[in-house]
Amino acid sequence: MEFRWKIFAVAFVIALAVGVLSNVPTFLFRMLDLTPLWYSWIALVVNVAIFFASPGLFFSAFYLIGGKIDIVAEFLSVVVPLFLGSWVGHLIGYFPLQFIFVAQYGGTFIDPWSLGFLWYAFRAAFSYEFFVGFAALSMAYIVRKRSP
Repeated sequence: MEFRWKIFAVAFVIALAVGVLSNVPTFLFRMLDLTPLWYSWIALVVNVAIFFASPGLFFSAFYLIGGKIDIVAEFLSVVVPLFLGSWVGHLIGYFPLQFIFVAQYGGTFIDPWSLGFLWYAFRAAFSYEFFVGFAALSMAYIVRKRSP
């Protein structure tokens, strides 16, 4: 099995951006001491933006990559980097805003083994980025096989 670094890198970068952006409302809530109403508005805007931009970006990137890959013959060498890239990107995207908050204000940091982080890690493992990326790779393979 050959590990496909290009798939890992693309999945990692996009999932990292999504991981950071998904924590922006909580970061702003804690840093700026916002009211819950402002928090819900900011969370709504960020989550809607992520919901529409992330799958489109993921799909287009992996559709372009998938045109050159034989996904049937190299199934594990495609799926494993895609899964790991999207999972690790989400997990690493969780920490930067936490570190900034702790550096400026001290206080508590959600350590990597707390129940909240473990739930976040489980959710990130089965994020939609993995499934969208796999669907794009599969569609590119099918289109390539059907075209003469």
